[in-house]
Amino acid sequence: MLEIQAGAPAPNIQSARSPSFLAQTLQRARTAAVPYKVGDVLVGDDPFNGRREGTVVVKNGRSIGIRSSDQVYFYDYRQLRRPD
Repeated sequence: MLEIQAGAPAPNIQSARSPSFLAQTLQRARTAAVPYKVGDVLVGDDPFNGRREGTVVVKNGRSIGIRSSDQVYFYDYRQLRRPD
C-alpha cells in the first residue's frame, strides 16, 4: 500500500498519467487506418511477391496477409486494391 509521510507532498497522479496518455495518442496517430477488413477480396501487386488475388486473412499494422492458392502472401496495404 502507498505510504504518505506526514508533511511530505502527495505525488501528483495527473502528471504521471499525462506522458502515457500522450504516448498512446501519438501511437494511434502513427498507426495507419487500413481500409480493408478480414474477408475482403483484394489484388496485391508487388515486384517481389508478384500479382496475387486473394482473401484478407491477417491484418498486422500496415501489413495485410492475403490467402491465395493455400499460401499467405503479405503486402503493404498501399500495394493492394479491390478487383475490377
